[in-house]
Order: sequence, then C-alpha cells, then structure tokens
Amino acid sequence: MTLTPLGGGREIGANSYLLSLDGKNILIDAGRHPVKEGYESLPEIDKINDLDVIMISHSHYDHLSSLPYISQRWPNAPILMAQENKGLALRILQNSVEVMKKKNAKDGVEPILYNHGEVNELKRRIYPMEYFQRYSIDDVVDVALYPAGHVMGAASIFLEHRGRRILYSGDISLSQQLTIPPAQLPKKVETLISEGTYGAKENQLLTRYSEIERLSKSVKRVLENGGRILMPVFALGRGQEAIYMLLMLMEKKKIPSVPIYTNGMVASLSSLYMSNYESISEKDRKWFIKSFQNNVTVAPKSIERLLFSREPALFVFSAGMLVEDTLSYIFAKQMLPNSKDAIFFMGYQSPESDGYKILQANKNGDERIQMGDDSIEIGTKNIDIFNFSGHADYQELLDLPRRLQPEKLIYVHGDEAALENLAEELQYEFEIQIPSNLQTVEL
Repeated sequence: MTLTPLGGGREIGANSYLLSLDGKNILIDAGRHPVKEGYESLPEIDKINDLDVIMISHSHYDHLSSLPYISQRWPNAPILMAQENKGLALRILQNSVEVMKKKNAKDGVEPILYNHGEVNELKRRIYPMEYFQRYSIDDVVDVALYPAGHVMGAASIFLEHRGRRILYSGDISLSQQLTIPPAQLPKKVETLISEGTYGAKENQLLTRYSEIERLSKSVKRVLENGGRILMPVFALGRGQEAIYMLLMLMEKKKIPSVPIYTNGMVASLSSLYMSNYESISEKDRKWFIKSFQNNVTVAPKSIERLLFSREPALFVFSAGMLVEDTLSYIFAKQMLPNSKDAIFFMGYQSPESDGYKILQANKNGDERIQMGDDSIEIGTKNIDIFNFSGHADYQELLDLPRRLQPEKLIYVHGDEAALENLAEELQYEFEIQIPSNLQTVEL
C-alpha cells in the first residue's frame, strides 16, 4: 500500500494523490494549482500508468479542476464523490471552461484544457455516494465518505483494506461555521493523511467569533467614513459564509446597511447551497433566502458604473486570491489608490498570489505594487486579512490525529514550514512523514 502525491506534496497546489492498494490505483482528488496556468497548473498525471477509480473530496478549484482532463485519459475509471457535491462540481467545472476560453481569447496562449461537452460527459461517470455508506471497489477495498465540514459537499475519504483503515482528511474543519457544521470522524484509523494548511503557530490565537467582531468593527469604520469594501472570496464556501455574516451583522445593526454586490458564480453557488444543502435548518434557510433576495445584487455585466462609484458598498467577489482578470482583481486595482476604500481578505493567500503581494506591500509600507502590466498606487491603509477559512485551525490540526490515534501520520496540503511545524509539535506522539510531489511513501 503506497501513497504518491502528484500535487499538494509540501505545498498547496494541484492536490492529487495516487493510492495503490493490491494493484488497484485510486486517484484521490484532481485539482489544479491555484496560481499557475495551462498545463503547468495540472498535477503530475504522466506518472500514472492506469487508474481504477477517482475519488473527489470536494469542489474547490485546487481539488477538482483537472477532473475532466484526467477523466478523458481514463474514461473507464468511475468517479466517486458525495451526493450533494455532484451538482456543485459540474457547475464549477462549466465555469472553469468559460474562464479558460476567456483567457485564451485574450492572449491566444492559455490552452483550453477541456470543453463543455467533456464536462457534461462526467454526468454519467460520477457515482454519487451517501455519507457513511460503505461501498466495495472490486472486493479489494471498502470506501466510505464522512462529512468534512469545510464547505457544502466536502468529504473525508475513508478506506479499509485487509483490516487497515486509512483516512484522507481532505480540507477539514472540526468547528462550527456560520453556514457549515463541523466534521464527523471515524473512531480510529491506522493511517491518517491530513491537510496542514494552518499549521503555522501564528494561527493558534484566532477564533471565528473573535474574527467576526474584529471584522465588524473594521467594516463599520470604513463604511461610516464613506468607503467601499472589497472582500475577495472563494465562490464555494467563503462566498456563502461572508454574505451570511454581513447580512447577520446588518440585521443586528453592528454595521451600516449598504448595498452588497456579488458576482454570478457566488450567487449561483449560494442558490445551490440554499436549495440543496441538507445540514442547514429550515429556519436558517428561509432567513438566508429572504435576506439574500432583499439585500444582495449580482454585479451587472457592464461594471463601469459600479467600478467607479464612490457610494459606500460591499463587494463580495471571487476569486479569493485575486486571480488576474476576475472581478475581485479588477476592483482591487481600482480601489487600492483610494484612501477611503478597503480590501479585506477572507482566508489563506498563496505566497505566489496577488492577494499575498498586496498584504506584504501593505505590511512593508510600499507605495506601489505591480499587478500584471500595471504599477498600482497604494493609497489605502485599509488592507487586512481575516481568518474565516473553512480549514482546521492550528489547534484542530493537532487534535485531529490525537482523536484518531493513527500508527502513521502523513501531512499534505500546506506550506512546507507549516507542515514541518506540525511534525515538530507531534514528533513524540506519531510516526510522521511529509512527502514531496512524486515521493512514494508506504502506508
């Protein structure tokens, strides 16, 4: 039994992990690198000889977005994912096609890795699974999905082979979010493959509710001073969490009531969340639907009026790391020079992203920043990051293996320093490995 990261080893990249069990090759996740483009963004799939099954933990870009490309190469490999994730996955992949087409039309270089027809082809290859229900893969390995928290449809992947139990945590949260309940776990496993996104020590002092209070004070200050606020989010998960939180704060009169604008992808996934997510109570569902309809507007295709307006407003736009040519990127370039405006990031920023560069420039007191071909003045000091991630925080990442008591602990999906820090903290409690991409480890 072996595990080989094809992406996501000692990085937050194109998460994809090849699991080999008695001749069965199982690919866990099929992502693309969040800040690379074209073929460079794909996992190292040329190292795969054959695939029997593909399993997807959830529908974030870095876990899902190479799936049509990989499935075209191994069309007979069934795709397993949570039932409530299937609609999300197809919607997000169709959007990925549009993003690639737009970039290709702009520069003529960005390849279109798959098309709408190839995404539609996945409908018959995806086998949706109910949480907790066991399935057998050719009588060689049993698999089951456990709710992972994090976002709608997210699952930790449990496998049992010859009495040895393995859990791939995927992106996981052990605490209650505003819109998503905490993860549920099996009782014990022999091998734990854990994410380590927030494994750095500086993440241990933040709590969701202290962050809500800090954000509400910052939003109130900027809006009352006549400024606008951009909140870059990931369309799935952070988009719903941010809008829910802003609506709640407005209702409680903790922040001024101003227009909230979002983009079509965030609105579309919010609609799927409100209509399909089984873990939200009917009371909360009805409140969210009504408040969303009354207070949230999808930005028009012609954005000039909104872009150059000086009226106080909240912009909740994807992409969370300011991917070039997205609405969040366009608005960030326009708002950075204005001393009244603010950019409040809502979660992790890759060191290679423009979001990270803006945070570092603000920290260093830089007067300008390079974004694409443009040198942008930094006129605002209202730049901050708030920890509203759906990932396990530092303490939860330590608690997870302590609850499951694995014989072997393998860390993936995190900056190298964060993963090394977790390993140092737990070195006397578990046998720990941190594989790099293409490094095979025994399970």
